[in-house]
Amino acid sequence: MTLDQLRVLEMIVSTGSFRAASQNLHRAQSAVSYAIRSLEDELGFQIFSRAQYRPRLTSQGEAFLKKTRDVLFQYSELAETADFLKRGHEPTLRLAVSALWPLPTLVDALKDFSRQFPQTEIKIIHDVLSNDEQLLGERADLALGHIFNDRSLLLTEKLLEVNMIAVCANRYPLALAAAKKKMAKDDFKKYPQIILASTVPNSQRSAGISHPDNTLSVQDYLTKKAFLEAGLGWGRMPEHLVRDEIKRKTLVTLPQKPEIIPCHIARHSQKELGPCGKFIWNYFSRGQKNKRL
Repeated sequence: MTLDQLRVLEMIVSTGSFRAASQNLHRAQSAVSYAIRSLEDELGFQIFSRAQYRPRLTSQGEAFLKKTRDVLFQYSELAETADFLKRGHEPTLRLAVSALWPLPTLVDALKDFSRQFPQTEIKIIHDVLSNDEQLLGERADLALGHIFNDRSLLLTEKLLEVNMIAVCANRYPLALAAAKKKMAKDDFKKYPQIILASTVPNSQRSAGISHPDNTLSVQDYLTKKAFLEAGLGWGRMPEHLVRDEIKRKTLVTLPQKPEIIPCHIARHSQKELGPCGKFIWNYFSRGQKNKRL
């Protein structure tokens, strides 16, 4: 059984006759007939009934044709993938995405990406404070978020700014004190601060801690928001992630100066991007600059 025989079978069925198939394949009709006879001999059953003028599939032939079309489709996909890789496209692209990053912009980028590079697998690495470590440790090809570039080994481009605001549940003691305008600066240290810790093992990074001995550490903003709404403490949140909760008044803002966090796209300076990586870089570089969230 050969791929060529399967293609001949598909062409006969698609065109409706051996003659039409031979014309489409630019072969003699005898060669088309021989390909099918040889296939039938190998399979041990008839694919076509010869009782009528036009070829008609037998019941075995119908079942075999279904699998034939699956094989031809898979082969076509395989050929496309081989051509894709031959042209230097990456089979996998790893993106380290900060918890700060607004997901709608990422979703839009990946929709465009998947249309242009359907053969490339995207792996998302959710990170909090250690996107640079993901790049330097060669666990990611690109990073989106707040980038530490202490050793100047990364190429970065600032894209947007995230407004971090202090919030707590509406009945939390800090909220009640703020409503009565009876808050002192040191009051924040009296209550647990819910913070995000780095997702990289052994990393000591954390950000904006008022009192290191009175914290509750989590690894994602969804958990942090749930803890805040439950009244387990106070904390800073990206404003775009708590707008709805503030409108519903399940969370309230606290009188603490907002912190502006710059977010970048970054890659290792000594690692060249392939076509897929360049697409993501250019997508954000051209369309996401200087936004404030």
